[in-house]
Amino acid sequence: MPNIEELRRKRAEINAAVQALAAVEMDAGALNDEQMAEYEKLATEFDEVSAKLARAENVERMNAASSEPVPAFGGGQSAAVHIKPELKQYTGAKVARMAMAVAAGKGDMQLASKFASGEIGDAEVAMAIETSSGSGGSLVPENLHNEVIELLRPKTIVRALGARSMPLPNGNLSLPRMASGATSSYVGEGADVLATEASTDDVKLNAKTMITLVPMSNQLIGRAGFNVEQLFLNDMLASMAVREDKGFLRDDGTNDTPTGFRAVCVAAGRVVEWSGTADLETIDAYLDSLMLKLMESDSLLIEPGWGLSPRSYMKLFGLRDGNGNKLYPEMAQGQLKGYPIKHSTTIPVNLDTSAAGNNNETEIYFADFNDVVIGDSDVMTIDFSREATYKDGSGNLVSAFSRNQSLLRVVKEHDVAFRHPEGLVLGTQIPW
Repeated sequence: MPNIEELRRKRAEINAAVQALAAVEMDAGALNDEQMAEYEKLATEFDEVSAKLARAENVERMNAASSEPVPAFGGGQSAAVHIKPELKQYTGAKVARMAMAVAAGKGDMQLASKFASGEIGDAEVAMAIETSSGSGGSLVPENLHNEVIELLRPKTIVRALGARSMPLPNGNLSLPRMASGATSSYVGEGADVLATEASTDDVKLNAKTMITLVPMSNQLIGRAGFNVEQLFLNDMLASMAVREDKGFLRDDGTNDTPTGFRAVCVAAGRVVEWSGTADLETIDAYLDSLMLKLMESDSLLIEPGWGLSPRSYMKLFGLRDGNGNKLYPEMAQGQLKGYPIKHSTTIPVNLDTSAAGNNNETEIYFADFNDVVIGDSDVMTIDFSREATYKDGSGNLVSAFSRNQSLLRVVKEHDVAFRHPEGLVLGTQIPW
């Protein structure tokens, strides 16, 4: 026998169809033969379902009346009560829970909200999902989105070295900068001074869309808990961090990508090429030349920092003088020649800009990162699919459906700009 909820739902559907025919009759004055036959059929079904529902409700009442209380446990003990552990609160937790709820609801925001409140037990996430479902999507609220940005800061070298994060209202932002400064001069008594003014222009940021795909096993979908949250959150942040660094450092503005550090340096002539053998003295002098180029540009040196490939980082970390002492012992504290240093695999080690055919070159990024501005849009969405495809770590196209997986898609918008290109220096053709 169908359960009571199914019978009530079916009767409501029949009633809605009958009401629709009644509305047609009121508008047209009469029903045609086909509509009249449909009405008779629906009326019969309504009576049959109502009779079944009455019997089912009667059975339920008799069952409740004849039920017996659970016997008390010996020793004064009561029946066990299962209580869910208290939720762990950490930065990014609510974004992860929102994603888990969207996955459990299979894209249905109403089901996702119920999962967030019932299974996860996070009322704030449930409310955020309900609010976003009213706008027709899975929009991540700005306060939760900001948590993701804070988590990205230590994982991306551009953010970690001091780049300024600014909001992108409506996806666009113009920042004024001084293009040429005013001049000063000494004058004698009664002499005129030449009046000069500083000229300014704008640095423009336009939101670029970055999509992150996070594959999840279907066996984990619908399971709440700290470990599942961490799995999604760490995968999402790792993918975002790698792509952000590549975009902010090496993208050239084509194909809807940001115009990164390298492209700006090449256009502004802020490049220092390596030459010589990779011995201790030559390497040290080359690093000094990068610092000198930044100093000669009258950079304020508010937050200078180094960005290197892991290969170059370890080369410098292992350099020793004639007595066996480390040449740069401060690297153990994250410093190189007094300035912060970070490494990233997004800086390649197989370049061939010198056309020597060795494909073993890399780059060094040195800048006053106070002049680097990252515009972060307040728009971030999370979507779900069980049929989409994605590329794995080897670049192979994978079907989520054939792998019994689901895909969570995170859409984020941002851009990067450099207020003063003179505050950037790029080292190229580095073989170590």
